[in-house]
Parts: sequence; C-alpha cells; structure tokens
Amino acid sequence: MSKKRNTSTNLLDGPDEKGSFSLADLIGTVAHNWKLFTIFFILFIIGGTMYCIYGHPKYTISAAILVESSGSPAGGASSLLSGGSGNSVGGALGSFSDILGIQSDVNTEAQILQANSLMTGAVKQLQLNVVTSRKNLISGDELFRDAPFKIDIHYKSDSIRKKKYRVQINGNTIHLTNWWDDVDIIAKFGDPIRLPQYDLILTRTSVPIGAHDEFTIAIGPVEKTVEALNKDYDVEIPDKQAEVLDLTLKYPNPSKGEAILGEVINQYIKADLADKVRLASATLSYIDSRLTGVANDLSAIEDNLEKFKKNNNIADIDEQSKALIANQSTYDQSLNAVDVQRSVIADLEKILNDPNSHKLLPEMAAIPDPGLSTAVAQYNAMILERERESISATDQNPYITNTDSQIANYRSVLLKSIAAYKSNLLASRNELVGKNKSFADQLSAVPLKARDYLDLTRQQDLENTLYLFLLEQKETTDIAEKSTVESARIFDPPKSIYEISILIYLGVILGCLVASFLVPFGIVKLREVLQTRILSKSDIENVTEIPVVGEISHSRDKDTQVVVLENSRTAISEQFRALRTNLQYLSGLSKSNVILVTSSVSGEGKSFVSLNLGAAIALSGKKVVFMELDLRKPKLSKYLNVKSAGFTSYVLSDKLKLEDILQPVPFSEGCFIVPAGDVPPNPAELLLGAKLESLIDELKQRFDYIIIDSAPVGLISDALLLEKFADMTLYIIRQNYTYKKQLSLPIDLTEAGRLKKTYFVVNDISTSKAGYGYGYGYGYGYGYGYGYGYGQYAADDNNNSSKFSQFVKKIFKKES
Repeated sequence: MSKKRNTSTNLLDGPDEKGSFSLADLIGTVAHNWKLFTIFFILFIIGGTMYCIYGHPKYTISAAILVESSGSPAGGASSLLSGGSGNSVGGALGSFSDILGIQSDVNTEAQILQANSLMTGAVKQLQLNVVTSRKNLISGDELFRDAPFKIDIHYKSDSIRKKKYRVQINGNTIHLTNWWDDVDIIAKFGDPIRLPQYDLILTRTSVPIGAHDEFTIAIGPVEKTVEALNKDYDVEIPDKQAEVLDLTLKYPNPSKGEAILGEVINQYIKADLADKVRLASATLSYIDSRLTGVANDLSAIEDNLEKFKKNNNIADIDEQSKALIANQSTYDQSLNAVDVQRSVIADLEKILNDPNSHKLLPEMAAIPDPGLSTAVAQYNAMILERERESISATDQNPYITNTDSQIANYRSVLLKSIAAYKSNLLASRNELVGKNKSFADQLSAVPLKARDYLDLTRQQDLENTLYLFLLEQKETTDIAEKSTVESARIFDPPKSIYEISILIYLGVILGCLVASFLVPFGIVKLREVLQTRILSKSDIENVTEIPVVGEISHSRDKDTQVVVLENSRTAISEQFRALRTNLQYLSGLSKSNVILVTSSVSGEGKSFVSLNLGAAIALSGKKVVFMELDLRKPKLSKYLNVKSAGFTSYVLSDKLKLEDILQPVPFSEGCFIVPAGDVPPNPAELLLGAKLESLIDELKQRFDYIIIDSAPVGLISDALLLEKFADMTLYIIRQNYTYKKQLSLPIDLTEAGRLKKTYFVVNDISTSKAGYGYGYGYGYGYGYGYGYGYGQYAADDNNNSSKFSQFVKKIFKKES
C-alpha cells in the first residue's frame, strides 16, 4: 500500500514521486510566491544598475620582465682545475643538475616574484593598507595620486585592526569621525591626529576640494592587504623556451594598479641586487678564511724547502729528475683539482650537516659542474626568502615553518647528492694516484736527497696552486660585488586596459536577472525543507500511496460548523459534495456503509468533516446517522447543541432503547445523531462491550450511512477498537497543522492491517499556502475522472481573489 519511507529526519523531503520537477511545478512556485520574486527582481535590477553606474570593476594591469640566465663558471679557475690534460674532472663525473633535477632560472625567478615579501615591501612602500576614497552615491571612488591630502601614519603597535574614518574638510580644518569607535576629532592640516592604534598627520596637496566633497580613510593590517592583493596577482611563463615572465594584477584603480605592479618589480630588482651582494660578501668571507690557512701552509713549506736546499747544497737536480717531475706535474694538476673540489665540498657539507643553520653557502667556481652552482643558488634563495619573511613573522608562523620544512628537505637531497659526488671524486683521485705511482717508482732510483727535494717541491706546487686559485676567486668575487647588476630587466612596463568591455556590464545584468530568480527560489525551497508540517499534496504523495479522496478549504464562516446546506453553492460545500461522490465510487451502493473518521491528534477537524460529509450525503437522499464515539472529548453534540442522554448511558443502562438516545439533526431531515453522553472514566472498556456491536447492527438496518466520529488514533487506542466495525477509514490531515512525521502512523497501521481501506482527507486548505499542491479543480477519480471546479458555484469565494490569481489557476488547470 505505501511507498518506502525516507528514514531521514525530514520525512517528506524530495521532489515528486517520480523524482522530476515539472514546468507546472516551477510556474506554480513562481506564481504562488510572485510578491517575493517581484521584490527580489526589483532589488537585483536596481543593484545591478547602480553597480554599472557607480561600481568599480577591476582593471587588468600587465607587465613583462626578462630574466637573464646565470652563466657557468669561466676563466682561469675553470681551466686551472680542469687538469693539464684538458679533461675536466667535473665533466667526467657528469652533471650535478641531473642528480637533483634542478629547474631553470626562469622557474626559480617566477617563484621568487610570487613571494609574500615582495608584495609586503610594495604595500609598505606605497602605504597600500591606507586607502583614501571620495564618497559617491554607493560607496566611494578610490584616490591615489589625485587625493587632496597625503597621510603620514605612525603606528603604535605591530598589530592593528581595520578601521574606517569619515573625513570632512572645511578650509584648513579637518573633521574626522568614526561613530562605531566614538571618534570625533577636529584638527588642522599638519597637526597630529592621535588615535588608539596610530597617529595620523594629514598634509594638504594641490588637488582642489569641492564644496560638497566628503572622504573616507580606511586603514587595515598590512598582512590582510597583502593577502587581498595576492589573490589578484599572478606570474606566468608564456614560453618555456624563453626567459620572459608575464606579471598581471587586477585592481579597480588603473593608475594605482600600475604603481603597485611597478613597485613589486622594483622590490624584486632591489632584493635581487641585495641578495647578490650578500652572497658575494659571504663568498669573500669564506675565501679570506681559506687564504689565511693556505698562506700559512705555503709559507711553512717554502721555509722547509729553503732550509733543505741550504743544508744539502742543492742548486739543481739532474736532467733525469727534471724529466720525471715534468711528466708527473700533469697528473699532479688533475690531482690538485680533485683535492680542491673535495675541500670545497667538505666545507659545503659541514654547513649543511647543521640542521639549525640558516647560513648562506659560498658560491665557488671550484666545482666545474653548473648544476651544483645552480643548486647552491637555489638553496641560498630559500635561505634569503626565509630571512626576509622572518623580519615580519615569528618562527611559529605557518609560512616560516613551511619554508623551514622545504629547506630541510632540500638540504637532505643536497647532502645525498654531494655524498654521491664525493664518491665519484674519490674514484677519480684513486685513478690519478695509481698513475702517479709509476712515476714514484721511477723516482725511487733517484738519490735520496733529490727525492726529498722533489717531495717538498710537489707540496709547494699543490699549496701554491690552491693559493693562486683563491686569490683569483677573491679578485673575481670582489669585482662582481662592486659591479653587481640586476639579473632581470623590465621588458614591458606595467600598463592597464582602461576601457571596460560592454560584455562586463551585460554579464552583471544577466547575473542579476539569474540571481533575482535563484535567490527567492532558493528561499522558497529552503522554507519547504525546513517546514515540518504538511503544506502541499506532494508532502503526502512523496511517502505513501494512500490516496487523497478529498480536499477541504478553509472555512471563512467561524460562527457555524455546518457549511453544507441545501442551497449552498460555496466552494467548500462543493468540495464536500465532491468527497461524497468519491466515497460513492469507493463503497458499495447496496449496503450500509460504516465510515470511521479519525486523525493523528486533536484539532485536525474530524468532527467538522464528519458533520459536513454527513450533511452532503443526506442531501443526496440517503439516511445518515452520526455516532459520537470520541467519548473523551466529544464535539458533535456541542456543535449541534444536543444535550440528551447518549451512548454512555445506553451502554450502562438496561432500560434505554435506541429511540431514547437517537436524536434528529436540525439542519437535515435525513440525519440523526447518537451523542456521546457524559464523559465516562473508562471509555475503552465501554467500546469493548457487546452492546456497541448490537447498536451498530441495529443502526445498519435503519440507515444508509453510519459516520463514526472517533478519538485521534495518535493519542489513544479508541479508534482502533472501532475499526472492526468500519467499512472504510477517513484519516483527516490538516494543512499547516499536521506534522510530516505523523504520516508514519497511518502508514504503519495500514501496512499492519489495523486500519482497513484507509483514505486521506486534507482539511483547512488555505489559498495563501496551497501553492501548486492543492487546488479546488483537482480531479479525483481512480479512473472515473470526476471533479469540481469553481464555475458558478464558487462565486462568493472568488470575490476575494485577484485577477492575477484567477489567471494563474487557469494556467494550472491547463498544465494538469
């Protein structure tokens, strides 16, 4: 009988039973809530129009810079360390960049250009967290170089909250107010305006001030300003083969946007120059420390050689020794190059092995592999970026901790790669040592004094080579420091597109039109989702197949409970006649029909529906009797003003007959009532008695219809005790009164077989809440297609309906 129910809290959520949403439903929703849709339509159209006139669309500012690649080490050092044979040890070992997978310079520079430090520097330099605007009808036009005054701000604390001040100027007098913080200050240009977070000094410019001009000053945290600008700032690499970077910024004030982007580029160039100077200084410091040690070692070796020559009277060695030394010097140079590289690598490794060190690595040309130079440069760039950010942030800042994590990961990879590089260097050194061994064997035949002399000469040659290399590097680095130039130049200066496309305004209007429909539609649907009471027919049909056989509108006559009379032609009376007709199709015509009327709770209109349904049936020539068996809270006798003995007296007395309790109903000759009588202490026990069954049997002989007005089934079990006597059950649901979750009660009872032939009757339908779910033109039927419309019968109700509502209802009929 019933559909599978939704187990969620909102029992009746969802679309119709087929999961679709028809055009008629959409039109009905709009028509029923036309006032809401009209209000939002007007508001959005006005808002869109005002935005197009006074709004501030963001202009696109673009620029391009050319990044110059850093060259590989060149000159004397490179050739010196390549060995006499001309075969570079670094070349034999392979490219260091292949080990690390290092990106090109343009990718590195793109990441640097997007660093927070550059935008932060631009914000501080241009004081972008202080915004001056001239008020217009909606908000304000942001001023930049065209402001009539300059603002000098002196902060009293590092962290500030965003504040906005209203500024009125009269001659040389400034009136600054902020009603939220109770600020009301009058000052002169040039005088300090003392505020809790900072002091302001306003200085007059040459820009004229109109008689009715009014200004605002908004001062916010630097961090929030940087965050807002970064959302509209981007750096792209248009061509992977080129070394050009495209910078774009979106900003509502084009001239200010150009200045912002220009300052970001300026901050980048200044930072690049400063970083190069710092790296050169760090390299010079390292070279100086190494030169001191090498000079001392070289001096000691030269002293020993001089003493050896004096003590042994050696002026020269023979030609054979000279030839051996000449041949061995070629391999000594290569061996010296490897030892120098091992020394530099050891120094780098020593710095990297300290996890807490944020010391810059010296950039040396001793390693001929350009990949290592690039790797060191990238590591130093990360260190420099961290130092810049740490100026305005603590070590616990998420950005700092993330940078530290990246540095640690890169350090780990660098150390592993250096270890592999050292292993290759050691293999090369062993190979060179093996070749030198043959010359050493030949030198063993040389006299002892000559051999000692040769050893001292070789040591002197090694230290002298290293000393000359360090001197050359110092000179090269010193020159580079003093002649440092930026590695990037402006390829295309910042410029903005000053014209706004008409498509933007069309997009705004179209967006407003769409929003004017979606917003109220969403409100209506949200209201339906949050609605816990039954409002529309779909609320019932979505969860059960128990049919709705009647829809009764709200009765406007509060003085009488009987709305179905012989000459009545109101809409509600026709609805009861429609209900009567539907019941005739559902029940047999050749026998008495016992109709049980119940509901979930009190107040849903059981007595009202019973009374008027009986009246409608009586008008068709049938004899009807009402049994008032809501013994705990009887209402029928109250409505009909019947005060005689009733059912309770009949059951408890052996003397009373049916004629003693059967009372005629004043509004119809064919209707009678068996009132409840006095409220008993044990209603359930009275309904279980045998006299009830005999009473109903007797009534069946005398009447065509028996309408039992019972107690609510959701509160007590009286109605279930009467169900065995009923041929059908009318379950009353009241619009905007019955809870959706209460539908589970009749569904469960019907599925369990405790209610037979259950049908729903929806009562008290309000036209203001019915929407598309209920309508008086609903065609009942089960294949019979019977229904009532308004027509001439509902003329008295239609007087209060608007022409718009009547037109919409006609549309609904056509759609259905």
